[in-house]
Amino acid sequence: PGDLVVTEIRGAQAGSYRQWIEIYNASDTELPVAGLRLTLTQFDGDGSQSFVVRDEVLELPAGAYLVLGSGDPATLDYIDYDFSADQPGDLYGGATLELSSCETLVDRVIYTLPAEGTLALDGAVTPTATANDDSEVGWCVDLRPSEGPQTQIGIRGTPGGANPPCP
Repeated sequence: PGDLVVTEIRGAQAGSYRQWIEIYNASDTELPVAGLRLTLTQFDGDGSQSFVVRDEVLELPAGAYLVLGSGDPATLDYIDYDFSADQPGDLYGGATLELSSCETLVDRVIYTLPAEGTLALDGAVTPTATANDDSEVGWCVDLRPSEGPQTQIGIRGTPGGANPPCP
């Protein structure tokens, strides 16, 4: 618990690039991510989505970021693992997101996605599993315009990299 930390969530947006969930390795060891389960439960309890990382060779180096997204990593350089097969719909706009491994809770975030931009954990602090518990505290919306080929079109985030400090 606490070794993996959710640091960024990007929901589906019109005219923009893919949705994703970014995870940071807060440990001092490279971690295999095969078998990592992500479960999203709507606030009202009406719906739940879940997917498991099935890539047996995918590992997350210490202090690095992993991007689980909706799209082919071979064509979208900011995505490390495509969750589309298990997660065919859009991410919930507001939910509890739980990361678990071997039935052990690793991290939990209560979040509400912005209509535009990327929900980002404050980059002024080192990501921890306690600092990211509620998107109303210590998170902000990254609304900076897109720059360069990594982000393609729309409002960018920092998939696969450290977030900027919140204003």
